[in-house]
Amino acid sequence: MARKPVREERKRQILKALDQCLLEKSFQNTSIKDISRAAGVNHGVLHYYFANKEDILLHYIDYAVQDFKSQMQDMLGSKNMSDLSRGEFIKEVFGFVNHRITLDRRLSKIFVEIWEIALYNEAVRAKLRQAYVEWIQTLAGNISGGSTDRDAASVMSVAMVAFWEGMALFSTVFENGEIRFEEVLERFQQQILEIL
Repeated sequence: MARKPVREERKRQILKALDQCLLEKSFQNTSIKDISRAAGVNHGVLHYYFANKEDILLHYIDYAVQDFKSQMQDMLGSKNMSDLSRGEFIKEVFGFVNHRITLDRRLSKIFVEIWEIALYNEAVRAKLRQAYVEWIQTLAGNISGGSTDRDAASVMSVAMVAFWEGMALFSTVFENGEIRFEEVLERFQQQILEIL
């Protein structure tokens, strides 16, 4: 019975190692041995848990998505969200995405690499598509607030996710201070709140 938690922890350790490796060099230039060295395990252990390097990457995308879902649930659970107005609730969600995802230059660097891989690798593209569809649906549910206009919430969610991802891409190109990212995000989101 204790094997499953050990197995899951070992897989997490390997996925965190890929995260570390992608901060240092491209996925193409990262070897199984690099990942195993960063994980502190023999490279044969990686093959016990994952079929190949692409398999590790596909699981990494799931890992990253699940990690942010957990963080979001923790954030929502740590506050008495029932006391918040719909606008205040949406601001909390926006703030989470802004600071934990969009403005995290480390995460942006890794996902720019994954987006590039997805251009030529259908399995990675499908995994990203699945993650974005889920994010858009979750966001649409949060911003619709039970209203009957789920279609408008869905369209708005697509636009918001695309905007956040564009800002994340910009954060990898521009130096700190060249663009006031937080101000741009806040003004854009204020406009969204006024529309909603």
